[in-house]
Amino acid sequence: MHSAVQTRAIAHRQAVAAYVGPGSGAESEPSAGDEAHTSARDNFTSPEVTLGKRCHGAHLETLKLDITPVASHYQLIHYDVPCDLDAATHKLRVFGLVGAPAELSMAQLRALPHVSVPVVLECAGQGRVLMTRRLWQHVPWGVDAFGCARWTGCSLADVLRAAAPTAAARQVVFTGADLGVQEDKVQHFERALSLEDALELDAILAYEMNGAELTRAHGYPLRLIVPGWYGMASVKWLTSIELTDGSWTGLQMEAYAYARRAHDATLVPVQYLNVRALMVPPGAPDFFTRTRVVKPGTCRVEGKAWGGVFRVVKVEFSTDGSATWRPAVLNAEPNGPHGWQSWQFDWDAMVGSHVLSCRAIDASGAVQDALSDAQYNFNAMASTQPQQVYVRVVADAEVPGTHVDLAQELNAVQTVEKRGARLGAHRAHVETRLRGAAARAPLCASGAAALFKTPGSQ
Repeated sequence: MHSAVQTRAIAHRQAVAAYVGPGSGAESEPSAGDEAHTSARDNFTSPEVTLGKRCHGAHLETLKLDITPVASHYQLIHYDVPCDLDAATHKLRVFGLVGAPAELSMAQLRALPHVSVPVVLECAGQGRVLMTRRLWQHVPWGVDAFGCARWTGCSLADVLRAAAPTAAARQVVFTGADLGVQEDKVQHFERALSLEDALELDAILAYEMNGAELTRAHGYPLRLIVPGWYGMASVKWLTSIELTDGSWTGLQMEAYAYARRAHDATLVPVQYLNVRALMVPPGAPDFFTRTRVVKPGTCRVEGKAWGGVFRVVKVEFSTDGSATWRPAVLNAEPNGPHGWQSWQFDWDAMVGSHVLSCRAIDASGAVQDALSDAQYNFNAMASTQPQQVYVRVVADAEVPGTHVDLAQELNAVQTVEKRGARLGAHRAHVETRLRGAAARAPLCASGAAALFKTPGSQ
């Protein structure tokens, strides 16, 4: 028997599949005049590079931990961090269609009954850089836009009930202090939930992260945490909560949506987390190409899986680029009702090149798949494509001083443009390695593709 939240999640999934899934009537390719996407895999624009540095992803090696450290938790900052906020004077305004409007100080919020729980947060743009045609007008996330921190705060539902919503109230609008320009409009970052969701999703008005006061970058002094939804719903630097009749619409509600084409008038909003598994890339990385180097023999690969409002029931692992799948060992219990589950797979690593993948299946039967890599999803939101990690298995690979020749991999990641003058002082060294690689058989297409995806995932 599904809960009310799970029932709504299934209905939403069906609506998404009908709108942007295969056979939905969506455009199979962006139009020739589409300037929002590019097929140039590694030709990133200056704005993308700037956003990629300002909005950092998690370190995948921290998937070994049950709780993501604050410094490694993914972080997306749309505008500027409001550095003038002070917990001593901060007030949360609750108003609109309520019988008891209020302005609550941080002291009053801290005096309310509190919860402290691990919650998986994931950016809706996760995997955007891995699309066949990349949406370049946004943050170029690999599969590192995630985190599972322990959040402490009071219940949003308690605060809403104390405000006594009127019979006309249908929607809850959350406003952050951050201010910027988007789509030619000056605006605060604002998002909304239905009143039903706001009361039932176990949402938290959080003031602590991993047992310490929120950092400014993560929303100090107060932020919203919405378990089971993508991270755009968890508004940072929260200043007000307004209850409306449901008629409010804002840019951030339209920006985070499934769309068939640019300026799509009939959007399906991004809401619930899709099921996902991620692995800790095994072995040791090459500094430049991020090729993973592993020694032969039994290699234990481990990771985490989550399913939003559903529990994960199975994780599968592939050593041949997703051609075949085998079951991994999954811990039955997550680290909390809104946390993640650990898994592991003992891989018999043999000398050569391999493409590792993992995927998860949740209790509703949803399977993590690669459908989002098709061109239906114009806004590149809520990708479900499995993580891929390119690995070279080499004798004594993890012994300091061992020579490992990765010229083939270097050749695969160098574009024609990058073989020119931009190599600068390293040109002679790199081109010598490239000439050596040319004498060898090139990487297969799947290996080269996985190698491109590897930097975005580790």
